[in-house]
Amino acid sequence: MKEWFKKHLGLVGFLVCMAFILIELLCRFILKIDHYDLAQIGAVVWFMGCFIQAIILNEKYSEKVKNGIIVFSVAISIGYIYYY
Repeated sequence: MKEWFKKHLGLVGFLVCMAFILIELLCRFILKIDHYDLAQIGAVVWFMGCFIQAIILNEKYSEKVKNGIIVFSVAISIGYIYYY
């Protein structure tokens, strides 16, 4: 399961992004509810998934450097989502 997750993290992020876009379209145009911009939050999730997948599969870095980059990028994305 862990190996599958490493290889397909970008796909999982894409699916989350598409789900957020569909929810936003449903809320905004069908239910007439002005909701948060879930499409942008979904895009951040998708980009972070692809970025983390690239870092995990890269063999040049040590595990300590990989973990530091992942923690930093997740903190930045959470900060962006909170700010937005």
